[in-house]
Amino acid sequence: MAFIGTALILLSFSTLAKSTWQYGDSDLAQGVYGPSAWGNVASACRQADQSPVDIVTKEVESDASLGELDITCDNDKGLFNGVLVNNGYEPVLTADDERGTCNLTGIPLNHKNFKLHDLNIHFGCDADRGSEHTVDGKPFPAELQLMFYNTEYGSYENAAHLQDGLAAISVLVKVGKSKNEALDSIVDQVDDVAVEGSSIPVYTPADNLTLADLVPDLAETHAPFYTYKGSLTTPPCYESVQWIVMKNQVTVTKDQLLAFTKLKSKKGSECDNFRPTTPLNGRKVEANF
Repeated sequence: MAFIGTALILLSFSTLAKSTWQYGDSDLAQGVYGPSAWGNVASACRQADQSPVDIVTKEVESDASLGELDITCDNDKGLFNGVLVNNGYEPVLTADDERGTCNLTGIPLNHKNFKLHDLNIHFGCDADRGSEHTVDGKPFPAELQLMFYNTEYGSYENAAHLQDGLAAISVLVKVGKSKNEALDSIVDQVDDVAVEGSSIPVYTPADNLTLADLVPDLAETHAPFYTYKGSLTTPPCYESVQWIVMKNQVTVTKDQLLAFTKLKSKKGSECDNFRPTTPLNGRKVEANF
């Protein structure tokens, strides 16, 4: 996967009223719906081509012609600059275009140009769960999602509901002894955004939070990935996302992962902020390997 570099920032993801949907079970007395009933919040959540999905590796269609993803950035390390927000569901780092950004293109995206909008993180209360996508039924402790929008439409907001509006790179996270130094740029700010609605600028030095350091495969030629067409994983659930799920996981320490459990919504911890997998309903998952 070709990587060239940039300075980044990232913007808030969910725009729907927080009193209408949540993770976990529904609370009908309060008019709050869990994932199985999100269709009561946004009709698209009932549609057939939703995300996330379970990737069943023996059913994946191999297609070497998918080639690699090209990521080009405004500096040679893909520096993240932006604002870290606790939106009550997840931590979101939103990109500041004025300080530089990254662009994504490639065969799975019909060579259209997609600009990086935000990085959001899904994580479990315990290490046996947390990711939205699963592989052969196995969940991972966390999942990083890099959200991009089709620049033909001018902005994320304009693109979000359109059929070819969005692309997302999913990076599954495992726990090990190796610390992800780049992730500390976010971990170190968690205490400052522990309360729902809080935010803090994250302007990191060039050797700190970068795409290449956070996700090493993004700096590799022909890094392996799965891809399929799906949706946003939160309401409004628009079916506008070309998902690219990296085959290789990134490693973080248990302490790095536990730091995210400090994040609070008005109803408690934000851990277990993942939507359960949805049926493929005839869609195919392809791989470039």
